[in-house]
Amino acid sequence: MDQNKSMSEFLRALSSFRQGALTREALLAEIERQLEHHTDDAVTMLAQLDEEHAQSALPEGVHAAVSGRILRSLEVAAADLSGPARAFTSEDVTQWFGDAEGSATGLADADDVLRSVQLPLASNENSISFPRPSIPRRPIRTPLAEGSVLKDRFKLVECVGEGGMGRVFKAIDLRRVEARSEDIHVAVKVLTRAFRDYSGSLVALQSEATKLQRLAHPNIVRVIDVDRDGQTVFMTMEYLSGQSLRQMLRAAKGKGMTPAQVLPIIERIADALSYAHRNDIVHGDLKPSNVIVTDGGVKVIDFGIARMMVGARRQNPVQPVRDSETLSGLTPSYASPEMLESLHPADPRDDVYALACITHELLTGEHPFEGSAATAARDAGLKVRRHRSLTRAQYNAVVEGLQFDRFMRTPSVERFMQDLRGDRAASVLRTAAWSALAILAVTAGAYFLARTRPMASTAPLAAGDIVRDCPTCPLMKVLPAGRFNQGSTDGDADAEPFERPMHAVALARPVAFGVQEVTRAQYSEFVADTKRSVAGCAMYDGEWTMRPDLDWSRVGYPQTASHPVTCVSWDDAQAYVNWLSNRTGQHYRLPSASEWEYAARAGTSASRPWASNTKDACAAANVADESAAQRFPGWNVHACSDGYVFTAPVGAFATNAFGLSDLFGNVFEWVEDCWHDNYQGAPVNGSAWVEPGCAQREMRGGSWFTTPAFVRAAYRNRFEPDYRSNSVGFRVVRDMQR
Repeated sequence: MDQNKSMSEFLRALSSFRQGALTREALLAEIERQLEHHTDDAVTMLAQLDEEHAQSALPEGVHAAVSGRILRSLEVAAADLSGPARAFTSEDVTQWFGDAEGSATGLADADDVLRSVQLPLASNENSISFPRPSIPRRPIRTPLAEGSVLKDRFKLVECVGEGGMGRVFKAIDLRRVEARSEDIHVAVKVLTRAFRDYSGSLVALQSEATKLQRLAHPNIVRVIDVDRDGQTVFMTMEYLSGQSLRQMLRAAKGKGMTPAQVLPIIERIADALSYAHRNDIVHGDLKPSNVIVTDGGVKVIDFGIARMMVGARRQNPVQPVRDSETLSGLTPSYASPEMLESLHPADPRDDVYALACITHELLTGEHPFEGSAATAARDAGLKVRRHRSLTRAQYNAVVEGLQFDRFMRTPSVERFMQDLRGDRAASVLRTAAWSALAILAVTAGAYFLARTRPMASTAPLAAGDIVRDCPTCPLMKVLPAGRFNQGSTDGDADAEPFERPMHAVALARPVAFGVQEVTRAQYSEFVADTKRSVAGCAMYDGEWTMRPDLDWSRVGYPQTASHPVTCVSWDDAQAYVNWLSNRTGQHYRLPSASEWEYAARAGTSASRPWASNTKDACAAANVADESAAQRFPGWNVHACSDGYVFTAPVGAFATNAFGLSDLFGNVFEWVEDCWHDNYQGAPVNGSAWVEPGCAQREMRGGSWFTTPAFVRAAYRNRFEPDYRSNSVGFRVVRDMQR
């Protein structure tokens, strides 16, 4: 069959799929059939596929799957050739597919096309006989090439990697040669032109590199230095000789690796991430091509570079950048929704998302969402399907790690690894509980199961344990029993009379405390289930006014599902904890004022995490700051900027020593206690101070609105139980099993 006829078959198959006449599986089967009989058309089919996709986008997973089938056929064709052969050259592929800006393939450049089909560059006289498509492409621009010397020191030997942030070269350090060093090679990463063109980019890179140089860990590539040669910005790192996980996945040809192969690799990646997180560095762009497996072990590369490049873009928001030169550097199929949407700073949970993606792909050979970006998968309602090669513990770990909302995601890489290994008692019991529920579903029917509360675990919890009683329940952390001094001393200049006298409080039992404030997404389930009337809320817009048209879903400023719920009264919060208790079979409630202050102090006597220097407040909390003062002139604010005028997504700031976030600032939080004018006669055992029919209830922690003097562990405020404000929310506690 001639080429034109085979191509018309290919295009007809794509058209039939678009019209709904072919399912995804039928389309892939037809592509396999065509490739089996017309292997020599594979390159043309790939080019035509990308041309069609550029004109009218196919579903992302479909485009990736069809491309993968075609690329694998090219690998097979190359492997089946007998005798010496000249592989494709960059010039060949450039003429077929064009350069990075003109290409519809989405691959970085001609060398990337070659690497994607795993055909080595060579220079003998024979060639692989594939017809060249007639699709016009612009000629490639001449890049920094092998043989170039940077700063009269680094001679580029060969390009060994390519990505959205630049090209990586194996290079010879001429100074090491002069010194007769045994190790003369370094890796040189040349950053994209888009990054280079931003003023201050070298300063940003040097600042980030200084942090990265502190990461002395056997599983993290060592960063040496950063520099500029003319218009070329580059970074030097230790040179690694090995295979990336991306190369290993391609070699596996869609088949998963064994747990014995995968788990040691994932362990080493997790060790690297955990070490970096303890040093306040998030990778932000973890993906298979950023993990190198060498003879000596596993190395993670490019820590923090994608995040740094995003930061450089934000510092120069008015400078235009073409889409083909985006500074994000992110790989969408491994980045969390928060990283893709740039809603708030990078967080260790973003690395957990990427690690879960990689784990699933290594164990199954398949991306958990068929290559789709997290935002696309979320918006399409995609779920992770249980692959036959995954154990129940592995599947559960991956599912929890791939939650689209950060507050629902596995909180740390350490916890992810514990869940992956299945070595946590809670994980075992949780699995058993779900298995029992599955049996109930068979015997009692799916509808009955859907309306049945999750089974309560009888496992004893210890201080430091993290628990979530349902997939959308608040994340809880068990705080230890302990003693602390509640209130303020007479010598505290900021103290109010109602914060005295300071008195010793002893909490005799551990308590599970909300890691974050209750979010809009969590509260929305309660409202949908109970149909609670929630209208009316006080709003600040230069002055406080009561607005009957506002409620928790319309608070007067922009929020997303991951923001703390506001416009909730103490009565609303009580209704929520009662609903949550009934739903889970556990006893949820509001914290007592003593429990709240104990959690906020987190084992210290300090009134604030940032001591008396308000410039440090914005690193720890979402407080009234200089950006708020621009919006509301005349405000008394902290001398810093945290990036938010109103609420921030929960977990956007550093956690305290107990692992809790947002206790200071963001929103005031209701507690159980009635209001009292001082602490005379206050309980000393951690219980709430209540009496029937009290007119006002207490709240703690300050908010985005609160003047700096009041954002303290000891400060208290109060309102009527039915009062709603868009600066007030709450968090919950859960009593332990006795």
